[in-house]
Amino acid sequence: MLRLASLKFGRLFRYGKLLFAASLLVVMLLNTHSLFSSFQRNELTDRRFLSLNKCPACFGSSWCRKFMNGQLSFEGWGRLRLLDFFNVKNVHFAQYGEPREGSRRVVLKRLGSNHELSELDQRICKRATGRPRCDLVQAMYKTDFARLNGDVRLLTPDVVEGWSDLVHCPSQRLLDRLVRRYAETKDSGSFLLRNLKDTERMQLLLTLAFNPEPLVLQSFPSDEGWPFAKYLGACGRMVAVNYVGEELWSYFNAPWEKRVDLAWQLMEIAEQLTNNDFEFALYLLDVSFDNFAVGPRDGKVIIVDAENVLVADKKN
Repeated sequence: MLRLASLKFGRLFRYGKLLFAASLLVVMLLNTHSLFSSFQRNELTDRRFLSLNKCPACFGSSWCRKFMNGQLSFEGWGRLRLLDFFNVKNVHFAQYGEPREGSRRVVLKRLGSNHELSELDQRICKRATGRPRCDLVQAMYKTDFARLNGDVRLLTPDVVEGWSDLVHCPSQRLLDRLVRRYAETKDSGSFLLRNLKDTERMQLLLTLAFNPEPLVLQSFPSDEGWPFAKYLGACGRMVAVNYVGEELWSYFNAPWEKRVDLAWQLMEIAEQLTNNDFEFALYLLDVSFDNFAVGPRDGKVIIVDAENVLVADKKN
């Protein structure tokens, strides 16, 4: 009886796989034209694909010129939009080229799944109009993101506390650092919030509330020795960061000596984030193999997903 049941289950499983493969083939055949066009055109120059039309309900525009000039392009199968269905995290690999430096690999992130981004749009619209759909550009000016206008001098803890893990228990020193290091403005370097344009303030606050990873990378940059991937820039709802290397899970079967070295580096990262000269303690709230990568040349472990980082000011 059990043998018969297992045979039936195995047969059903095979039929299921065949049905899935057939369905995928049908979808590909029905979308043959769009498949070829995906390979032929560079969608990273499309303003709507980048959601640039939704700004200031976006993450910035510092790299828009590079996107529009065609300096970034998806790699290989990454050009195939049909595969976005399986790319839940909305993380893409691309080539970025400079005339004198050649091309190099970068990572592009939308900072959330399509569902999460859709929910963000709905929340903005509901707060502004009471309806789930609206003109996002106009709606942003009627939300809390626009409440801090040019008359507000500083970004203070009472305004943003609890918006995300980054500001779970913020100090004024941390918020001044976020504003001063904000890379999506031409006039960075000042901790005064009023020095930012209205659109820049809204973008900063939206990023802080939705996914503060760009702000973590900007405020604690790799150039200063912090173990994070380097932030490059943004255009609309697409953020570019430096490609580090293979994720940590790919070293499961590495030689014992290599695994010991990686484990030791992880402990050193924990120590550095907790005890450093800047007197900020950073706590990773989402520790998984996917959130770390290893440099192919120096073998250095780097944090590549900094969405869930809590920062405590040890001077506060």
